[in-house]
Amino acid sequence: MKSRKITVRSLPTTSTADGPRRVVEDRGELALLHPVGPVYNPVYLDLHPGEGYFRGGHYHKMKTDCLYVVSGTFSMMLVDLDTGESDSITLTRGDMMTIGPRCAHKLIAIEFSRGVEFSLDDVDYVGDTEAHNFE
Repeated sequence: MKSRKITVRSLPTTSTADGPRRVVEDRGELALLHPVGPVYNPVYLDLHPGEGYFRGGHYHKMKTDCLYVVSGTFSMMLVDLDTGESDSITLTRGDMMTIGPRCAHKLIAIEFSRGVEFSLDDVDYVGDTEAHNFE
């Protein structure tokens, strides 16, 4: 999917870089997801694999979502509502995905997985969210 609404990157593992990064040490891991500026609607999520198990299945009219994968493997189904382009992207531990407005998304666990989701936009979640049928 070549949409400008989607970015995916593996956060660098370093203690010296600026910006989002992972610090992995013997004592554990620290992930700086958005070190400067406010975040809104922070959510921890975990998801088991299984028939009918998913998160999302919607799009936002104005909000940009950010998802960080803490552990496991997710498949993210995507549809750009403006172009009709669709794709499925695999996300693994340490990946950060940004999903812009009007891009429908549905998160499915390939294995038991954990993540953190937040927004950079101060938008009413309920009023900004519309269901999308991925069938």
